[in-house]
Amino acid sequence: MEIPKLYQDYFKEHNFEQMTKIQETVYQPFKQGQDLVAMAPTGSGKTLAFSMPMIETLVPKDGLQVLILEPSQELAIQVRTVLQPLAKAVGCTVQAVTGGANPQRQLKKLKEKPEILVATLGRLKELTDARKVKLGNIQTVIVDEADEMLNETKLEAVRATIDEMPADVQMTFFSATGNDIFKNMSKWFGKDFTVIDQRYDRSYTAGISHYFINTGSDGMKNILIREMAHNKKFLGIVFFNNSRSLHKAISDLDHAKTNFVALDSKMSSQQRKTALQLFSSKKVTLLLTTDVAARGMDIEDVTTIINYMIPRENSEYLHRAGRTGRMGKAGDVVTFGNSHDFRNLQTFNDLEIKKVFLNHDGTFSDKDTYHKRKKAQASNQPKPKHKKRLRDQKNKGKRKPKKPLQ
Repeated sequence: MEIPKLYQDYFKEHNFEQMTKIQETVYQPFKQGQDLVAMAPTGSGKTLAFSMPMIETLVPKDGLQVLILEPSQELAIQVRTVLQPLAKAVGCTVQAVTGGANPQRQLKKLKEKPEILVATLGRLKELTDARKVKLGNIQTVIVDEADEMLNETKLEAVRATIDEMPADVQMTFFSATGNDIFKNMSKWFGKDFTVIDQRYDRSYTAGISHYFINTGSDGMKNILIREMAHNKKFLGIVFFNNSRSLHKAISDLDHAKTNFVALDSKMSSQQRKTALQLFSSKKVTLLLTTDVAARGMDIEDVTTIINYMIPRENSEYLHRAGRTGRMGKAGDVVTFGNSHDFRNLQTFNDLEIKKVFLNHDGTFSDKDTYHKRKKAQASNQPKPKHKKRLRDQKNKGKRKPKKPLQ
């Protein structure tokens, strides 16, 4: 499919040469108003997949028509940023309402009557309860990161939000992975959905290499992270399973004077925003985070993902891995752990994961190659010069030759 004329300048500006498979497949069904469940790997271009056909359904100056639900404030802001130039091209506006941001400032922006609203569930409920946002004229709802948005803690809130919309509202759900709810969407939402499932299409992730490094203590993990971060081409994200492990590593790396930023759900909105800006602008090339950043965050040219410990589930691994190798680019995913962790990792995904060692130049080698390189480096080192003993130097030229034995 050729790039629609409306988006050709946008694609050229962002160095996109063609539409991805998910973008091509979703385009017509979305424009036709079908209810969709669309799944494709992270980094496959799902945001543009729903943005392009959605933009073409808008009627300028006709009030709020599209609601996009996001699981985090970072992702909501990111999607709004993607949408702004596209909406502007058709004379429409987009606004984000998220927790952690100034509510009065958001209310002021809502008075501009945007055609598209990107929202997190908590802040949206506050605004709908206060009747500052009305959903009665919504024509399309897009639930992004749907496997997260339809988990047991958020499902009922999503359903209650959609119940405030017209009965014929177009429902669309986009995700990189599925969950049990996806198996019976008609039961939960009362509609028959067109399902587009490209999760197992390896062409999206062909540029990603998966590695495992056998490590013992956290101290050794931190040494390896510092060595990787010294590579000039490195732009990496280290994922932790919990805040406790994250903050312990922060303390250790701080002590070792390592340059990094951190992202955690307990940080303020401004702290999180600043950390992401420093990292995405490459002023700092190492980001430490919990899974708050794994969902949909699109940061260009990330070279390396490091799992500080084995993820708890396959879906966590896939979402983390999706922060590199996006849109067909190359990238590395490195997991730290012991032999037991390696066996567990192999049970919950069918990826080829190689056991490797880290070289001094930041590259990876298998066991044999690593030891050959070490041996070659050792043989090329100049032999240390033998230093004369201080006593010998002092007595130089003063010693009398010994008399031969009679």
